Amino acid sequence: MPHLPNPNPVRSGPGPERRLRDIQRRFRAVSARHDRANELRWGKRAAAAFVAVAIVFAVGWGLGSSPWPVTTTLKHIASAPNCDFARLVGLAPARRGEPGYWKHHDRDGDGVACEPWRPRRGDVSPLTTATNSD
Repeated sequence: MPHLPNPNPVRSGPGPERRLRDIQRRFRAVSARHDRANELRWGKRAAAAFVAVAIVFAVGWGLGSSPWPVTTTLKHIASAPNCDFARLVGLAPARRGEPGYWKHHDRDGDGVACEPWRPRRGDVSPLTTATNSD
């Protein structure tokens, strides 16, 4: 039987069977890490989907349980930041219990939010100033 040359002349070391087992072991280790990463990705996606469904359910429940129609409820929510928004969506001035009423918009506590205020004496307002071009 003729003598065959070393299949890996650069590195002397274990035989081909041992190298094959090492390569297979490394491949299994890499595959296991990949599988764990995929499981984590799947778990994160499932959690995000669950949170999204919960938010959609909560918003739907909130809009459906409102005493007002959905569009009026959305206008009420939009008027929360300040009276300018309430006027913009057409809900100001609003009385207590009506859509558009927010307690923090009721400056004097009389139950009417975003009520128009008369200018003080001496103030110049574009509503009270009239120009005559006669």
